[in-house]
Amino acid sequence: MLKTFLNKIRTLSFYMGDEDKPQPLLGIIMDSLLIVLGLFSLLYLWLVYRTKSPILSLTISLLVTGLFGFGLFLKKRSVYIKNRSRIRRLVAREYMANMLSLLSRQEFEWHIIKALTSIKELTDLEQRRGYFKALYNGVPVAIGYYQAPPKGHETYERVWAFYNSFRSRGYSGLIYISSGYFQEACHTLEDRDLDIPITLLNIDNLLDLMEEANMSPSEELLDDLVQEKIRQYKEKLNKDKEKVPAFYKLKRYMASSLLFFGASFLFPSYFPFYFVLSILFLVLGLLSQVLSSNRAAH
Repeated sequence: MLKTFLNKIRTLSFYMGDEDKPQPLLGIIMDSLLIVLGLFSLLYLWLVYRTKSPILSLTISLLVTGLFGFGLFLKKRSVYIKNRSRIRRLVAREYMANMLSLLSRQEFEWHIIKALTSIKELTDLEQRRGYFKALYNGVPVAIGYYQAPPKGHETYERVWAFYNSFRSRGYSGLIYISSGYFQEACHTLEDRDLDIPITLLNIDNLLDLMEEANMSPSEELLDDLVQEKIRQYKEKLNKDKEKVPAFYKLKRYMASSLLFFGASFLFPSYFPFYFVLSILFLVLGLLSQVLSSNRAAH
């Protein structure tokens, strides 16, 4: 039960941050609480000063703060939904890119064929020895490919050799696909005024085609990949804790605590109220220092 709850908390934190740096849920709650309590305190103080009625001021302050807090919650929820979709897509694309480099030649060719089926203008796709033949808008094209290592680069020499091999075979266009990236010199071929135009598709373009062809990992596999990312980040964090002393927004909470502590003496009639707020922010600062998993080095 507790383990399941902690896993959900870590997953929420993962989706609220970046792919390689989750944002602790505790930090998000504390930041929101700081804003809400600060608004409530300032509004209540101003209303008491203007209306001289503590009950009316408290009622209005609670109502306004409640509405503001609800709006803040809706905004955070919207951020969570967008971040979750974005991060899961990044994790899926990273998995597919790594998978392509590990496939056998035959498996890699099968993935290329399936990805190309997402291009509606491409028809009559045939596999030949070392390349593919197809019609693009009714025009014959030859499609070459290269299975690059993870984050590898295709050389200009290999692309130019492909171009020279097929420029005189009756094709009206050439396409070259790489599961990595292209050297900068390769892109000059696309810009040059060649008799037979050539189009280069790198790993990002290939992943786009795979997504359109519904080749992304299943939701269950994505859940496992996300949990693996969280585990890797936790291991990295534990190593970093041994090297870097951690301070997480402690100064902000301490400043707020001192502010309310001073206000308790400036307004003696509201001393208990502001003194309690001062203690609360002091405790929040200490908790953020002890419990937060997002440690920043200063």
